Amino acid sequence: MENMYEEKIKSMFEHDSKISKVAPKEMINNYKELLTFLIEKQKSKEIPTHEDYLDSNELATNIYQKKYFLKDLDIKLIETKPEQTFARVAAFVAAAETSKEKREEFAIKFYNGLFEGLFIPGGRVIAGAGDLFRVKTLSNCFVSLIEDDSIESIFNAAKECARTYSYGGGIGVDISNLRPQGSVVHNAADASTGAVSFMELYSMTTGLIGQSGRRGALMLTLDIKHPDVFKFTNVKREDNWVTKHIADQCKWSGNFDELQVNQIRQKVRENTQVRFANISLKVNDEFMQAVDETRQFGKEKILVYDKTDFEENNLGHYSFEIPSKKIENYKLAHNFESIEELNSVLNVNLTKEDLNDVNKRDKYGDFLIEKDNRKIAIKFSGDFMLYFASEQAGEIKNLVKADKIWHRFIQSNYETAEPGLIFWSTMAKYSPSNYVGRPIASTNPCGEVPLEDGGACNLTSLNLSRVVKKGYEENAEIDYSEIDRVTRLITRFLDNVITWNTYLNPLEKQRNSAKTTRRIGLGYIGIADMLNQLGLGYDSDKGIEIMEKVAKQISDSAYDESANLASEKGTPEAWNTEDYIKGAYFKEMLSPDVQEKIKANGIRNVAILSIAPTGSISNVVLGFKKDNKHYIGVSSGIEPIFALFYTRRTETVGEHFFKVFHGTIQAYIDVKNIKDEIATVSEEEDLRGILPDYFFRTAHHVTPEMRVKIQGICQQYIDHSISSTCNLPEDIHPEIISDIYFLAWKNKLKGVTIYRDGSRYAILSVSGKESEFQRMQGQTFNIKLENDQIHSLNGSSIVEKPDGKLSTVYHSLKENIALETLSYNGTPIKEILSEIKQEKEPEKQEEEAIDENLRKCPSCEKPTLKVDNGCFACVNVECGFSKCEY
Repeated sequence: MENMYEEKIKSMFEHDSKISKVAPKEMINNYKELLTFLIEKQKSKEIPTHEDYLDSNELATNIYQKKYFLKDLDIKLIETKPEQTFARVAAFVAAAETSKEKREEFAIKFYNGLFEGLFIPGGRVIAGAGDLFRVKTLSNCFVSLIEDDSIESIFNAAKECARTYSYGGGIGVDISNLRPQGSVVHNAADASTGAVSFMELYSMTTGLIGQSGRRGALMLTLDIKHPDVFKFTNVKREDNWVTKHIADQCKWSGNFDELQVNQIRQKVRENTQVRFANISLKVNDEFMQAVDETRQFGKEKILVYDKTDFEENNLGHYSFEIPSKKIENYKLAHNFESIEELNSVLNVNLTKEDLNDVNKRDKYGDFLIEKDNRKIAIKFSGDFMLYFASEQAGEIKNLVKADKIWHRFIQSNYETAEPGLIFWSTMAKYSPSNYVGRPIASTNPCGEVPLEDGGACNLTSLNLSRVVKKGYEENAEIDYSEIDRVTRLITRFLDNVITWNTYLNPLEKQRNSAKTTRRIGLGYIGIADMLNQLGLGYDSDKGIEIMEKVAKQISDSAYDESANLASEKGTPEAWNTEDYIKGAYFKEMLSPDVQEKIKANGIRNVAILSIAPTGSISNVVLGFKKDNKHYIGVSSGIEPIFALFYTRRTETVGEHFFKVFHGTIQAYIDVKNIKDEIATVSEEEDLRGILPDYFFRTAHHVTPEMRVKIQGICQQYIDHSISSTCNLPEDIHPEIISDIYFLAWKNKLKGVTIYRDGSRYAILSVSGKESEFQRMQGQTFNIKLENDQIHSLNGSSIVEKPDGKLSTVYHSLKENIALETLSYNGTPIKEILSEIKQEKEPEKQEEEAIDENLRKCPSCEKPTLKVDNGCFACVNVECGFSKCEY
């Protein structure tokens, strides 16, 4: 087998590789020498190998075989062991070093770090580094800006997406540059179809380009001030013409009842409407303050702000002629009940018509006056100006109430899990590249890396589970010197990845951007496993205190090492000391000694830190070692452990089921020798008293408020962003979702993802019986609104209560609120025309029941669905996990 492996590696170097046409032959030769060097070191036992590195872990083995092991041109495996993958990745990345001595030194250091599970690169690096059969970028994701508001630019961006997917990358595209629906156009059309209409173009492009059995990933973003914001928010919620046509055909056939038609309608929406894109709103502080005004004062108060600075703020709010208000320049001075009270106190003579005249408001929605040497901004509470201006479309202003947008957002997020929110003002303020002329434009598909046009994210995660000394013992402690050492090693590793990507990135502007900023994405995984080994709960006060200390250590070590690399290898093209040190992250988060080193040396990488979802890599990394036994898998990113165990079915007759524990939980069971005690336990709660209480601080036991607090603490020390998901039960009240997003903004998060069970894919309970909430979803209410429109609602339909807060039909009826007192889509309900109850047959319920432990895919943490062959398959097309394989 070893000879066959070496023969295939030899044939790879003999192959007429496309990489050799884009990368220097010297670097390819360096890689060949280093890989041979490491293979010989493995054979002589000078570097470690293991007889069963993955400990027969079938999930990890499956991920390696499908995603990461090197394959020949016939898609047959060349690599069969992780150590072979580690050697390939380490050799390829170390080949970017400038001397033979350093190349060999760091090839061994990179290999040992990978073998010991101290760090693990992002999937694109593992899959692409050293694969000479195919040209693959080592960047996970990119951003492309639609250059201007023209057909040529729109389709050029789609072409850039296609080329990026063909190299294995994902991409983010901001559509805020495009004029709103109804704007004037100077061609055969009378008016523009709007920015949102082009979302399908990018989604379809994403769906068409394959990547070794998966599709590319896409993020589409829109500025909150764009006049098409309502259409964007509802694009996955309201039926398009395809969905309407199919639903009408089903209804007219007479073969489906109302409930079935609605289920068909939902499935068609999910699978046809911008199917292959994540979507997010770029939300600024101006908007969030307007929402906050409504929460504090209602909608009719007249607010008076002292404006301390008239300078417009466009810092990084990279949208075409869409400015953002800098709220720190506004101080609330008064609030009035009436225009008469305003006139009396300020001694002015304004009318309500003056304040309601959109043409008398500035682009921030303020009515401006100067009084007693004061600059005063007047508005009704909650007023928010939608704004777009361009030479072709002119100036477009639309004054709305911010809570109207907010309610539509919460409604769509509750029902479809999208759009997400990106707190763009915070993201731009703390983006180091914004201060050196490379403003961020959008984010990668998972939202953890904001990028400039052509920018790329290159990801590697430090495994905190492996930096604990004497884990699960009374004197367990964190090895901070090891965190420092590994952080510095990763920084160098990723900088070398950037060097390769100056040749391997798909587009010229992406290759240039890599040279210009040398942006990297160093993050961490296994934070919950680390705390468990210390005997601490994920959300304990002591645990959170340690998280902050670790996050600060990683930030300082990474920036300090990047300054060292700048001294050794030089600064990127975008470097400008005077401008860079004005950055908020530099001034607020870095220790004084690190700041001084950066001032003296410059920095090698303009931005450095990011925490990605890490769904696959966290399931294949070494989490714990006991003697010579490996325990595979750690918690993802900064997430808590999802569940203590999931249930696996054997392939033997009789379908025997048994528990598969999370890797480091299994390690504890073996260390404490309690395997017999847990053998007969079937439910997680039955493990209480056997396992420590702090083990039970898993995803569904940590409150959303605490998740936000923890993310906010870690976010302080991350210059990019964090991808993290709050998992909520299916019957959560929509106002709680609203509160979580608002709390996230208050805690200076740059973004947060909320997933409500069933918001995208229906999930039944393990018993096969519907919950009370699910039964109500099977009940249809045909209603008439005050405008005489007819609508069909079910239990999960969002409605508005008389106090302006959101609810659902289900929650309203539970609270004994009559439906006739509610509003739907902002219009009061006039009467209930009919109520239809739909009961499912018990055997149908049983047939559709899903294993409680597989609500979330153990590979990528997306939901799972039952498929035709009886397997449970992950809904994530990039993952491919299904339960029947195990």
